[in-house]
This record gives sequence, structure tokens and C-alpha cells, in this order.
Amino acid sequence: MKKKVIISIILVLFVSNCQKNHKKKINGKNYDLIWHEDFDKEINKNIWNLEVRDPGWVNNELQAYTPRNENLRIEKKHLVINSIKEDYKNAKYTSGRLNTQNKLNWEYGYFEIKAKFDLKQGTWPAIWLLSEKIASVGWPKCGEIDIMEHVNDEKKVYGSLHSERYNHMLKNNLGNSFVLNELATEFNIYGLEWTKDFIRWYVNDEPFYSVNKKDFFGENWPYEGRYFLIINQAIGGDWPGDPLETFNSSKFLIDWIKVYK
Repeated sequence: MKKKVIISIILVLFVSNCQKNHKKKINGKNYDLIWHEDFDKEINKNIWNLEVRDPGWVNNELQAYTPRNENLRIEKKHLVINSIKEDYKNAKYTSGRLNTQNKLNWEYGYFEIKAKFDLKQGTWPAIWLLSEKIASVGWPKCGEIDIMEHVNDEKKVYGSLHSERYNHMLKNNLGNSFVLNELATEFNIYGLEWTKDFIRWYVNDEPFYSVNKKDFFGENWPYEGRYFLIINQAIGGDWPGDPLETFNSSKFLIDWIKVYK
């Protein structure tokens, strides 16, 4: 009898913990987990597109994006994006970029990604959302939501928005930064709360920036409709500049991704 009671208690605690892990309370609002990616197996091609791009494709970046195992792989239950200094076709650097375009997309919700990156000159890891409308209306009209970007050896990360009215080409994109200090070399959880009225950025559940629809866009909210996820690490380009001569490689690690509604 005593053994049955103990087993029952363990089961109750297990179920309670599972339910808790499938909930998220942010800013007084309750969200339910609708999708998660643990990267415990090989990259799922039914969800992820592995991009192939030449250097200079955007932002004057130096890397070629390849689907090779050297640049994109699962290792110790982490997605590894490995940027390498090497001669590859017409590139001097290679890296990885993957997305969920036309396979998995969302409108509104809470997104969080546990990630870690190196602090090296010339690196540009990013986690972001892009509208599925890009094929029909183009960028920046389609809308872009940058959940997390980091450059060089800075001990801070950035969250920002791009749209037809506000974007980096016009030098007026909306955004802010969060100082990590000693946490810069650790895994951190980068969060984004996206609603029909506002977008808010978080690091380790701490909010650091918000954009309210009515303050900047009135009734014209570009951030509606289905958006897909992109994860990549660029080398060089307009923002970070060139890597040092001593650069050999840099890893961008993703532990997990969770999407709540």
C-alpha cells in the first residue's frame, strides 16, 4: 500500500511538471506551448530548409551558406551553426542558415530560444522572423522581426523591427539592446512576445524593449499574417565588419526552441 502511494505521488508530480513545462506566463498573460524543437535527432527536413547562398547575397556578407555537415549539424543535442574560414568555391568563409519557410509559420504568440554564441570580431548570429509575404511584396514591406542579433565581441544583444516605414536602409529601424555582461558567453533564453497590439523583447524572461502599434503605425500594423523562423550566422558584412586575420571558426549553438500561443 505504501509503495502504491509513493508511485501515485510521483505520477502526480510528473504530470504537474509536464503541464507546467507546457505553459508560459509572461506579462500577466498565460500562453500554451504549441511547438518545440529539441534538436535531439538529425535536422528535420520536413520542418527546416537548409539554405544555399553565395557570398555578398545580402548586406555585403562574406560567407557562403552551405547545407554541409561542416556548417550545419546536430551535436550533443544542440543545433550547431559552424562558421569556418576556408576556400569554398568563390568564398573565403562558410556558414549555415536554415528556415521554416512554407513549412512552419505563425501569427502572434510567444517565442523563446535558448542559444549561445562566440564573442569574435566579424560574427553575426541571428534569430528572426520574416513574413511569408516576402515572395509577393518583397522586403522590407513584408515585415521583419529580429528576436536576437549579436555582433563581434560585444557583450550585448539586439532586438529590432524592419518595415517599409522603419528599416535599417532608412537608418530608422526600431530596436534596442540588452547588456549581458558576464552572461555573454553562456546559454541565454531570448524571448519575443508578438501580439496584434505590440511586440516585446526579453532576455531570460526580463523585458527590455517594446513597440506599440498605435505609437508608430496607427492602424497600419505590418506585423500580421504568417511569419517563418530563420536562424543563421553571418560573417562580415555592413554591420560587424571583417573578421580578424586570426579568425578560424565560430560556433552558434541552439539548445531548443519553444513557441507558445
